[in-house]
Amino acid sequence: MSREFIDRYLQETEEIIRDIDREEISKFVEILFETWKNKKKVITMGNGGSASTASHFVGDLIKTVSNPSSMKEISSVKGFRAICLNDNHPALSAWINDSGWEKAYSGLLNTLLDDGDVILLVSVHGGSGWSGNLVHAMDLAKKRKAKILGLAGFDGGKMKEMCDSCIVVPKDSTPHTEGFHGVLQHLIVSRLQERIGEYSKLNTDENE
Repeated sequence: MSREFIDRYLQETEEIIRDIDREEISKFVEILFETWKNKKKVITMGNGGSASTASHFVGDLIKTVSNPSSMKEISSVKGFRAICLNDNHPALSAWINDSGWEKAYSGLLNTLLDDGDVILLVSVHGGSGWSGNLVHAMDLAKKRKAKILGLAGFDGGKMKEMCDSCIVVPKDSTPHTEGFHGVLQHLIVSRLQERIGEYSKLNTDENE
């Protein structure tokens, strides 16, 4: 019966909420907050469904953290300097065509990534198996002394090993992992909005 399937699916979602690592989420947020304070870039990427999360994340970092949907005027507080690699289809497909799938993201990062920047990867299996392009991106980030953030599922894969912070959805399920990455994205952005607002108000008050 459909009701049984629905109940089971929602129960599994409740288990994720119960078991997700709160400390890792806090660490993830703080790394992003320091990136914003230091005026460094956040560069996101993902494959398949995770590419849409990577793109959505950048939209919220650029806009929502400083200007939520209810704010009609442009805030004096700036959002993040952020870019999503899988949004530029001509550049991405050129790298894939000329150098292969595995080097596509590292090729783009070679131009865009500076010391102190952050790369943010989204991957159900944590860059393992067929996501070698994410592993090459992390290798380049380490050489550039950039921070690495990850949203993963299953056992966290290579991202759990290589990231400065990796939030792993504790479920061996692609639908649950991709769905909960959306929850995490909005949670992180909402907390960043608070942190940035508090920081900006404090600094404005001190300068008055």
